[in-house]
Amino acid sequence: MNRLVLFAALAAACATGGARKPAGNRTPEGTVEVDDVLHGVKYTLPPAPDGWQVAHEGAAHVSGSGVQVEVGSFPLTGAAEPSGCRDAARRRLAVLQQRSDEAQSKRAPEANAEADAPRDQSTDDSPTATWSFSRGPSSSAVRSRWGFFARGADCLMLQVSGPRGDGFADRVFDSAARTFKVLALPPEQQREVDLLAGMGFLERREPGAALDRFEALARREPAFAKAHFGALMAAFELGPPAYARGLPHGKESLKGDRDLTPEQRQLALRAVGVMQLAENEVKDASETLAELVVRAPDLAEAQYNYACALARLGDRKQALDHLRIAIRLDGELAAHARADSDLESLRATPEFQDLIRLPPQSAR
Repeated sequence: MNRLVLFAALAAACATGGARKPAGNRTPEGTVEVDDVLHGVKYTLPPAPDGWQVAHEGAAHVSGSGVQVEVGSFPLTGAAEPSGCRDAARRRLAVLQQRSDEAQSKRAPEANAEADAPRDQSTDDSPTATWSFSRGPSSSAVRSRWGFFARGADCLMLQVSGPRGDGFADRVFDSAARTFKVLALPPEQQREVDLLAGMGFLERREPGAALDRFEALARREPAFAKAHFGALMAAFELGPPAYARGLPHGKESLKGDRDLTPEQRQLALRAVGVMQLAENEVKDASETLAELVVRAPDLAEAQYNYACALARLGDRKQALDHLRIAIRLDGELAAHARADSDLESLRATPEFQDLIRLPPQSAR
């Protein structure tokens, strides 16, 4: 994994935006203000000998000099502040570097990965938390200068890179960091940021952080089903201690039939049904799981949980019917049924005894 890949893995894509010369008679000719709409920031670049080239997505560079300016972002589990963002970025880069070194050693054990590891590191806290370091071979080392800013639970990262020892790159970073302004995002843009952050936490197996992020979004937009769906999935991942917290979000997410995709609705029905059984909302669980078995008749877990709800309601015949289907779909459920307290009302029936004696074979 090279340096550019590490950069891309740590920081989000560059912003959509533009550039213009700041107003005012005292502004030096050639000064450029970059308006990064995607990340909701503005910053000013000093005059460049050959002028700045600002791409449509907001990144800036000077042709031939090797100096580049970008903005990235990443979420934290709680409220962000610049020094905490710097600490998080250093930890993330260390993990990425370790993975890169391990992959490189497998491909070429004799290769020396030290040249690409951060060195000559320095930090400062004025005008914000900063971290600078060099990477690459000594003959063509690149100096990276990172400045960190915060908006809510998100970290924003200013990145200026250029040849080591390049005084112009230092001036660029000083100007951009000193003039860096964090703006409030429009509601629809903040919604997208929160959704991506929550999904990222789920993918990284951090359901507690995901639940906090989705719940914050649901409080701002109570009618937004996908925020409730995300909170439900995070609570389901956390397990029984979080069921009472996640169940209201599950019920909200299921209110509209068009707000979720068919796959999302099926996942929501599954999670809500399990939570309702665990929270002793048995009648509601039976209604939830009844819809699930109609939508996914070949899902053994759905048939089994529906049988559990029916058994607890005293409907032995239907409970046995759905238990039979579940075991036919997944023979291993027969062993699970033997000790399941939800099926206690069926235990003395000959039909139940026949079902749990079936050989553990599956038709999944």
